[in-house]
Amino acid sequence: KQRELFVEEELLVGFSKMIAFVQQTEPHLTSKGAGAATDVNVQVVESLVMDFASSWKSNIDQINRDVLSYFSNFRNGMEILKQVLTQLLLYYTRFQDIIRKVWRNKPPAFAKNLVNTTVILNEIKKHAMAI
Repeated sequence: KQRELFVEEELLVGFSKMIAFVQQTEPHLTSKGAGAATDVNVQVVESLVMDFASSWKSNIDQINRDVLSYFSNFRNGMEILKQVLTQLLLYYTRFQDIIRKVWRNKPPAFAKNLVNTTVILNEIKKHAMAI
């Protein structure tokens, strides 16, 4: 339980807006169905996409430094780092799913700025391999 709380707190440092958007929007889309898509603010989503695209790598680097400095046991630190980065990937995948649902037929212009999850996964692997 403590580990899960730490993981969530660590992600909030650099990704709080995207996480809040996912947590607020998913239930709304689920409960209202396709009609809820019109309630999604295009400017907010575009801003989130652009923010993520410009800062995700530096935020992951910061998380890496923080986690490894918080835990003197290197192995524990690496396990927790993997958990944090995996949770980030899950949130980002959910964010992309929301965009796909809302703009099912015609992706918005800013969709070209979405970071491919494979690229994020490769970055996560780089940090995980640093053992």
